[in-house]
Amino acid sequence: MAKIINAAFAVLMITIFACCSHDLSNDSVHDDHEGSSIAVTQYTDSTEIFMEYPELIVNEEAKFLIHLTDLKNFKAVIEGVLFIEFISQKGIKTSLTEDRPTRDGIYIPSIKFTEAGNYKMIITLKGQQVSDKIIIENIIVYRNENEIPYSEDGSSSNISFLKEQQWKIDFSNEVVIKRIMQNSVVSTGEIKAKPELFTKVVSPIVGIILSKYNSELKSIGTFVKKGETLLNISPSAYGGVNIQKIKNDFLLAQSEYERTQKLFNQKAISKKRLNESKFDYDSKRASYNSIMEQVKISESGYEVISPIDGYIENINFILGKQVISGDELFTIINPSRLLLKANVPSTQFEAANNSVDATFKVEGINNEYKVSLLDGKKISVAASLNEANRTLSVYFEFKNPENKLKIGMYAEVHIKVGEANEYLSISESALINEDGLHTVYVQTEGETFEKRILKTGIIDNGYVQVIDGLNIGERVVIVGAYQVRLAALSPESAIGHGHVH
Repeated sequence: MAKIINAAFAVLMITIFACCSHDLSNDSVHDDHEGSSIAVTQYTDSTEIFMEYPELIVNEEAKFLIHLTDLKNFKAVIEGVLFIEFISQKGIKTSLTEDRPTRDGIYIPSIKFTEAGNYKMIITLKGQQVSDKIIIENIIVYRNENEIPYSEDGSSSNISFLKEQQWKIDFSNEVVIKRIMQNSVVSTGEIKAKPELFTKVVSPIVGIILSKYNSELKSIGTFVKKGETLLNISPSAYGGVNIQKIKNDFLLAQSEYERTQKLFNQKAISKKRLNESKFDYDSKRASYNSIMEQVKISESGYEVISPIDGYIENINFILGKQVISGDELFTIINPSRLLLKANVPSTQFEAANNSVDATFKVEGINNEYKVSLLDGKKISVAASLNEANRTLSVYFEFKNPENKLKIGMYAEVHIKVGEANEYLSISESALINEDGLHTVYVQTEGETFEKRILKTGIIDNGYVQVIDGLNIGERVVIVGAYQVRLAALSPESAIGHGHVH
């Protein structure tokens, strides 16, 4: 059933592309290119220009079809004034202005040259959407038709995918360049909380959580600061006495320790007696500090306070109900720094153990994160294997960007191994799996594409190494490659640069 649906979808897309081409051919805005034509494709930082024009002859009017694409989103330039100037090697200038596109993305200036020669074409676009300057060299104007060199149109396996089609879909390309990449050990993982940034707040006393003293109770998701009041507990008689006893015991132990110190300094008691007094004081102080880190005494009872900065994750009580000492009240999590637990296959233990960095992707988020770029590091490796799945846990700590990552998320982890080197590479999104082969579509000109089968290598941070099949500086489709593939399956893809807009 899935194959039938996919086949139907492919036919539908092919039909759409074919209809698009037919609609374009019937548009009265553009004329047929008679005879041979010249195509130019250039990129600036802001704009792609794809321009077609006929062979230029003195005193014959010629139309230039100028397609302009905004590289911010690879959509048509829909507004802006176009200033065009032709300058010959002799300094002869010819200029014209187009106030707006003839239609979205396309300007169609007409010009007649009065003298033959080699011209430089300077195009200046001024608009709110994009402003740019484009220089095109070697615009040749001939004296007559006899001077035009003969060129034979050979058969081509190129794929035609028109600008009007590209602008209607999510589409983009990128330049093939060299990047620093590093080999990886692939493993599964999980995002976990740091122990010191995750806490369960329990009731330190027996008491009742009365509504009248908790009218501003914080809700789940609220951020609280360390020491901030979470709720008020009205203690039972026993609960209040218990806290008071802990406080009194601490004060008595403190007084006794101070007294024994003086006696010891006067050599009136032994070192053993002083140590006994100090031990009792330290013990009572620890109990008292533990209570005081959890509660503050108020007129209405005892205020339970937050032991850390963080977000309230859970609330586990009901107003009006009694709680006893040890009952869980809140769960508070501070997600500013998290742990990544990577489960490395035992066969890859040595490489993972020697690694200091990793990248990972989590469910629901397209970004790939790198531990070292998140102010992170590897912190530990488990001392034993998980007997159930024969994996070893490797732990990384990192900063959580904008708290986007959530505790409990599963991750695909690439633990970096070996040395980083510079490799020819492209975005993973450019790859299409065709019959088990890694295929990409190279944009050779503005509306012309070529299918390439690649030999690939390591994958790192969303990029894949290209061992064979691409050259540096070429442009590959990274968004919309599947639609280009469908265009290749359509008979309409045989339309070349002499197509009708």
